Amino acid sequence: MRPNQTTIGAPARIQGAGLHTGAACTLALRPADPDTGVVLHLATDNGTVDIPVTPDTTGAGLHRTVAAVGPAEVHTVEHLLAALYGRGVDNVHVDLSAPEPPGTDGSALPFVQLLDEAGIVEQDAPARPFTLQEPVTVYDDQGGVVTGLPHAEGLKLTYVVHYPQTRLAQGVVSVEVSPQAFAAEVAPARTFCLEEQAQAMRKAGCGRGASTENTLVLRGDEVVDNELRFEDECARHKLLDLLGDLAVLGRPLGMHVVAVRSGHALNAQFVQAVGRAMAREDHPRGVLDIRAIEDTLPHRYPFLLVDRILELEPGRRVVGLKNVTRNEEFFQGHFPGQPVMPGVLQIEALAQTGGVMMLREARDGKRQLAVLMAIDDVKCRRPVFPGDQLHMEVDMERKRGRMGTVRAVARVNGEVTTQARIKYALVDAEDYF
Repeated sequence: MRPNQTTIGAPARIQGAGLHTGAACTLALRPADPDTGVVLHLATDNGTVDIPVTPDTTGAGLHRTVAAVGPAEVHTVEHLLAALYGRGVDNVHVDLSAPEPPGTDGSALPFVQLLDEAGIVEQDAPARPFTLQEPVTVYDDQGGVVTGLPHAEGLKLTYVVHYPQTRLAQGVVSVEVSPQAFAAEVAPARTFCLEEQAQAMRKAGCGRGASTENTLVLRGDEVVDNELRFEDECARHKLLDLLGDLAVLGRPLGMHVVAVRSGHALNAQFVQAVGRAMAREDHPRGVLDIRAIEDTLPHRYPFLLVDRILELEPGRRVVGLKNVTRNEEFFQGHFPGQPVMPGVLQIEALAQTGGVMMLREARDGKRQLAVLMAIDDVKCRRPVFPGDQLHMEVDMERKRGRMGTVRAVARVNGEVTTQARIKYALVDAEDYF
């Protein structure tokens, strides 16, 4: 893996219609300072919206990957992101006149040529590679699986594609990602669809800029009005999409990713799982200590029931830790002689953990409170004793405006102790009292 960060040497631009929206777009690349990452600058009627490409802003859309801040969205960013990662570009500004990059020929090759035109220069700042230390696996109910394995040499991708309708979209491809291998073996692979699915995709608002010139339309074992660049071009394009989705992590990667029948949604789940592994490595003692927690929540001892935040994805997920000790005040009167942490306080600890997630996302200059609105589906599975360490995972289930509902689970040594669905409302502190 390269030792230093990189950017492009000169501005460069490309024009064309988006694959899905069909909108004409001018895309311009500009050099960026170290530690900038990839930042999209979308021109809108109300001015330019800046969208940094991160796991918090970027995820799966319908047959595409979408980066968004508020209502501003940029669609089908995966081919551009794959080209940037594949050619080894860390920092770049991307100006867009429309909410989807040019679809070009359906591959990443024109973006590679654009980067070669701009040139790639090394910067005086160290790269921040991440090497996976333990396997990570996600899966869906459609037979899709993505597994990441430790691979210190860099990023290796293996993709298994299986569309039973055609032999052209079946097989396995594996690539050790390097600038040379990406340009030759992955970038030229074009997007594809089955002919029988094309009409349904159009009705769903997809493929408005697609044609048989920039999309491989598969009719049985034939390609409509086009020819394959590789015998396994479909598998290579799925690998290209996977690389574009992994690029959202924003760091050089050391891992072997094996994907079986995955799409953007499952790839995004894998990105989130790897992001959590990154956070654990970057912050082995947690991302928020007790001082940061007290800066977020209004609670104080003895009613502050979260000691540390181990993982935090504002608006999505949080993992908290509570060390249960014999000195807790509630043990004095709750089952004296047989100290057990009250279930209602476990729920409160989960609620406080979820409140951290809500409040860390909502910071807008006003002091806010995460107020409990409802608790449902409560189950208490096993007692919690002094000496136990309560591991609390809270995932956002639904969010609308200032209201949010989460699924919360507390565990000790991997065993569920308490679980519930919790509903919050964010209120301005000065209006609440």
